[in-house]
Parts: sequence; C-alpha cells; structure tokens
Amino acid sequence: MIKVLVVAMIISTAGLKCTDVKAADNTIIIDQIGSGNTTTITQDGSGNTASIVAGSTSAVDYNVFAITQQGNNKTASIELKSGINNTFSIQQDGTGNHTAAIQNMIGSGNNVTVTQQGAGNHILNVTNPFNATNNGNTVTATQSGGAGADKRFDLMFSGATGAGVTINQTNPTTPDQAGMNIQCNPCGSGWSYTKF
Repeated sequence: MIKVLVVAMIISTAGLKCTDVKAADNTIIIDQIGSGNTTTITQDGSGNTASIVAGSTSAVDYNVFAITQQGNNKTASIELKSGINNTFSIQQDGTGNHTAAIQNMIGSGNNVTVTQQGAGNHILNVTNPFNATNNGNTVTATQSGGAGADKRFDLMFSGATGAGVTINQTNPTTPDQAGMNIQCNPCGSGWSYTKF
C-alpha cells in the first residue's frame, strides 16, 4: 500500500513578514491584505504550486513578493487586483515544466521579474483586465534552457502608460512562441523581444 501525503497551506498576511516558507510537493496559497510586507516562498522538489493574491479587498502598496521554485514541474502565479509600487519576482529552475503567471495586474509603478531556466518547457503569461489602470509598470522576463526546452510567453497589457516590457528567449535551435498585445500611450521605456 502506497500512502500519498498532500499538503496545502493557506496563509493570510496583514502586517506579517513571511520569510522562507520551504516545502516540497505541495501547494502554497497566500492572500496578501496589507501594505509594506515582504513575502518569500521557496519550494524544492517536484509538483510544486505557489499562488499569491494581493489587493482583493483594498489596495496593497510597497510589498515585495518572491517565489523561488527548484526541481521538477513547477507552477507559480501572482495576482494583483489593486496596488502601487509592488515588486514581484518569480524564479523557476531545474528539470520539468515551468509555468508562471502574473494575472489581473491593476495599479501603477509595479515591477515584475520572471526567470525560467532548465531542461523543461517554459510558459509565461502576463495579463491585466481590458482598460485597467496600469501606469509605469515593468516586466522583465528570461526563458532559457537546453535542447528541446520549448518556451512560450503571452503578454497582454491594456491601458498601460509609461510601461516597459523586456522578454528574452534563449536556445535558437528550438522554435519558440511569443505573443504581445499591448495598448499604451505613451509606452515609456518601450517593448523588447529578443530570441538568441
């Protein structure tokens, strides 16, 4: 008889500093309801999922959110429903597939950095609602990996003013997919996609 252990964590933070939540083969969900906090999630192993939802009931400002996942098959998502000057970082390393999503980004002066590397396939989605307020936000992403590592990103920024996006995909021998749907005036630091 094989026993399977499933661990799920739901953490609500208000004025709380969460640092180095470490776990393997599990799901971590954080509902951030305050401002000026630092939330760090580190997951090692396989089958990990991490999710942060911020600004569900009121704006969350000046927060730092970091998700680091290592090992096989990882999924990370951050949802910002309302907030300014937040910093988001997702780093996924190792074998297996990596999926990262920044959803419902609504607010100004937010910075997003995503790094996906390793032998598996990489998928990145960044979206905000149509005609949302989205001023001065930046997205910087790098997807890299060895032979056979497919990379895909989809980015939809609507109502963006003074925003900037830089996407890099490596491994020129593998056909990758990229899509941007951008509505901005002015676009600020501009939009860049590089495959090398």
